[in-house]
Amino acid sequence: MKILVFSDSHGDTTYIRLAMQKERPDAAVHLGDHASDADIIDREYPILPLCRVKGNCDYFEQRYPDKWVFHWEGVTILATHGHKQSVKSGLLQLKYTALEAGAQLALFGHTHTPYCAQLDGLWLMNPGACGGRTPTYGIVELSEGRITCYVKDLFTEEVL
Repeated sequence: MKILVFSDSHGDTTYIRLAMQKERPDAAVHLGDHASDADIIDREYPILPLCRVKGNCDYFEQRYPDKWVFHWEGVTILATHGHKQSVKSGLLQLKYTALEAGAQLALFGHTHTPYCAQLDGLWLMNPGACGGRTPTYGIVELSEGRITCYVKDLFTEEVL
């Protein structure tokens, strides 16, 4: 299963559409700050599984939760924007939130800085910002409980 992960689109859906066309994922996740930008995925890919959480710029948005724990392909995934876990100050609170949820993968945004690493057996991934001058997005591949993830630059297709 290939999951395309976005965050911090801030009202610009151009790069969401481009990444969807390039990657042709099996599912998508939007990690907030204009989570409603992912409506384009609902319209153009109506049967594609889509998870969305709200970010600090989605303060008045009531349709989406602050965090979401879900299970795909035998993997438990935590999706959150990260502002409530203070990710700009470090990843410890995010790690504890993910461990409490029993997650093997924690997806977060908020910092606009791509990040993908394994910490004590827990995968942490920030796809960066898919809006702005240097858009990035994340790829998560799940197979039989195994996780592979990385972040790509939309324009150069370089893995970061």
